Amino acid sequence: MRKLFPSFAPPETWRSNDPVEKLDSGEWRKLRSVILQRDNFTCQYCGYHSKKYQIVHHIDGNPKNNSHENLVIICQMCNLVEHSGQGCVVQGVVDLYKNSNYSQNEIIQITRKMRDEGKPDKEIIEFLGLADKVDFKMERDYLSKLYGFVTERLSNDLTGMYNHWKIYHKQELRTRMNQ
Repeated sequence: MRKLFPSFAPPETWRSNDPVEKLDSGEWRKLRSVILQRDNFTCQYCGYHSKKYQIVHHIDGNPKNNSHENLVIICQMCNLVEHSGQGCVVQGVVDLYKNSNYSQNEIIQITRKMRDEGKPDKEIIEFLGLADKVDFKMERDYLSKLYGFVTERLSNDLTGMYNHWKIYHKQELRTRMNQ
């Protein structure tokens, strides 16, 4: 598994029309399909498998570097931590902490499992040993020493992919339980 830690995508590379056009192109959809198949629809950071809502992630943060070596599958939760500015500030669903009893990858895995069992954030945070909550700062060195926790709060972006994934994931859980 790849090591996960809070970070952010450089705004100067993502805030232009070029990447948006690229993401909408048939070429990108084909490449995305190849990477999803290659990685078996499985997040390369936490091992979460899903046929829907997985993201093809640019490891180096450069949306123009579409080499196969630079692309991996990342799940919605890991993506919110990897792009903490998006998770903390824009969507408002990630909290950052200075201390944890677990690695960032384990935090995601344990959080998903405990949330699937119906545990509230307070209980999960306590179990994980998350302590000393801090604010987001767009500084890689600062962020790399922190732990991101994806809360159960609804995203500020109510139409965003994360909220759609949460609904899909709950439906998948119910389907598995009924089988």
